[in-house]
Amino acid sequence: MEEQVTDYGSCLVTRKENYAIVTFNNPEKLNAFGPELFESLQKVYRNIKNDSHLRAVIFTGKGDHFSAGGDVEQDINPLRGKSMADFKKYFLELSELYMGVYNMDIPTIAAINGYALGAGMELTLICDIRIASETMQIGEFFVKMGLVPEIGMCLLPKIVGTGMAKLMCYTGNLIDAREALRIGLVEQVVPAAELLPTAEKLASKLSRGPASVGIMKRAIQEFGDLSLEETLNPAIAYQYQAIHTEDHAEAVTSFLEKRKPKFKGL
Repeated sequence: MEEQVTDYGSCLVTRKENYAIVTFNNPEKLNAFGPELFESLQKVYRNIKNDSHLRAVIFTGKGDHFSAGGDVEQDINPLRGKSMADFKKYFLELSELYMGVYNMDIPTIAAINGYALGAGMELTLICDIRIASETMQIGEFFVKMGLVPEIGMCLLPKIVGTGMAKLMCYTGNLIDAREALRIGLVEQVVPAAELLPTAEKLASKLSRGPASVGIMKRAIQEFGDLSLEETLNPAIAYQYQAIHTEDHAEAVTSFLEKRKPKFKGL
């Protein structure tokens, strides 16, 4: 499939093979999150979730930075003037977008370059896999603005542990790529020039995987706070679902025929 680029204004979507690259496209403001970017992301999400041929997504930022977080003038400051009803409506719409990305059946990858602060860091947390460039600086910047990280308070402790999550949320301090790797916040660190190629190589590999990848994603997220005993019956149900997919049949057939499998995915 030839490369296709769609311009959503504050976001660019590049389609390659069976995966897509979503690029935040406001480098002059360090890809800060404001109304225009959120609106663009909502359009992108609606198109991605309805694309049955798409099997992996990469999120990254144009220029030197992933995202410097919420735009103070356009996003954060106006919140003070909203009524409780409008405030709740705004965050429910925002949460719907983030939850939609988090619950997508296909793998999501954050390719994190430069700053990933506040809302920018929050978006990396909802991705399945985080790959950082050596230039990355990441932090829960909300406390610097007297605010709280809506997503980080839930997901960050599951990723780095309760103590480290509290330290990051309470201080808002930035951590570099090597420290992020050490605490398990990112899965890989690469030179800046290799960031997108590394993410694309992984996305290409995952996009050729079987339907069971999506099943595992749902199960891992569902089982996060459950004991092994509590997950047993749901795990059996997921295995039953996986064993009745065309990809499982193809895996068995290709093994017996001594050839590489050709998976259809979800």
